[in-house]
Amino acid sequence: MDESIQRQPNPRRRRKTRMQIFKEAYLPTIIFGIAVVLILVFIIGALSRGSSPEADPSPENTAPTENPVYVQQAQQVQQLLAQAKALADDYQFQEAVALLDSFAGDKSVFPELAYKRGEYAQQASQMVVWSDPGKITNLSFHSLIVDLDRALANTSYGTSYNKNFVTTSEFTKILEQLYANGYVLVSLDDITTCTTDAVGNTTCQARTLYLPLGKKPLLLTQTNVNYYTYMIDGDEDGVIDKGNGGFASKLVVKADGSITCEMVDANGGTVTGDFDLVPILERFIAEHPDFSYKGARAILAVTGYDGIFGYRINSSVKDTKGEAYYAQQVFGAKKLVEALRQKGYELACYTYYNWAYGKISAQEIQSDLKAWNTEIAPILGDTNILAFAQSSDIGSYSGTKFNLLQSAGFRYYLDFGDGRSGSQIGSNFISHQRLLVTGSTMTHSASLFAGMFDPASILESRRGSVPR
Repeated sequence: MDESIQRQPNPRRRRKTRMQIFKEAYLPTIIFGIAVVLILVFIIGALSRGSSPEADPSPENTAPTENPVYVQQAQQVQQLLAQAKALADDYQFQEAVALLDSFAGDKSVFPELAYKRGEYAQQASQMVVWSDPGKITNLSFHSLIVDLDRALANTSYGTSYNKNFVTTSEFTKILEQLYANGYVLVSLDDITTCTTDAVGNTTCQARTLYLPLGKKPLLLTQTNVNYYTYMIDGDEDGVIDKGNGGFASKLVVKADGSITCEMVDANGGTVTGDFDLVPILERFIAEHPDFSYKGARAILAVTGYDGIFGYRINSSVKDTKGEAYYAQQVFGAKKLVEALRQKGYELACYTYYNWAYGKISAQEIQSDLKAWNTEIAPILGDTNILAFAQSSDIGSYSGTKFNLLQSAGFRYYLDFGDGRSGSQIGSNFISHQRLLVTGSTMTHSASLFAGMFDPASILESRRGSVPR
């Protein structure tokens, strides 16, 4: 080859040289620049996030459970739900819906509001109308037997106790079966109303009652809630003793405002407890609030000749026990009456002397009412309810006897019957039958209670043969 020919450079070597120069001269600078940019981006981003609304630590941007506004509304929602449930337990479903609708916050944040509102609205739409008081049964009881063994062993009244009374255990079972069968306790004022205008004219009429499908209204009455001396004082020396017939001796108000009973037990000690209808019913309603429509309770009817509710408030007591004892009895009776009325019990007259008004003259009725107004009315207060004693009413709601009762202020009259034979609604009175529940009726007339409770599963076997 000619030495004079110029040698051409190698292309691959040139590319390698340029790459080496690039790495050595420019690459470090580029890497440094990229690093600086990344650092700046990180810093700017951090600053941006620190000042952005998403990172704002103000209350409205904290987690819901940490947000004071949310916490406050959540507490309000829980209060509304509790209040709405109480209304629903009283069958006031429309009122419960309106209450939940009153929440001014964002309802979508609290789905339980919509759920309960829908539930109550559906129940409100399924309410059934009850407009005939005559279709509403009024179950009637005497004082309840606490100690059946002592009651049956009583030589003077054991047979009568077995025939005419119900035990506390039996009454509790009756309530349970009534509740299971859909019965709901209502008051007289829930199903009827009597109003008197300024000039004294009275107008009475039926009220429309709404209950959920499957629920049936029920009245409860207890008569002779007096705890008579003969029932609680075995030797009749004026002191309650263990020789009593196994009954409570009085209703008393506890320090917390609840009502209980006193009695002398078989050992001679004074004890308190759920020994009669009132405290048993109170406990049952506390456990089953939907058994009571709008807080309804029982009708309690008393005579007056031997005091009321176990308190000897007759003026004649001053002569035998003294003024101090009498004042103490009056104080206790008034305190109890106030507590009963506050709880919703309706108080009624059972005549003063336990007389059969259908068998006595108008003059004797007038005498009986005078004694009531003198001895009992000042302590019990006004009542417009008369429960006829001794299974004897006045027959016709007109004439002299009726006028006497009207003049005394009575507008509701509780007759004796099968409790399912309807009622009478006059222009100025309402009569309603009551069905007496006794050992005898549960034993020999069990069909009267069909659909309400099963006497065979309720009667205590210790009764033995119950007389008619």
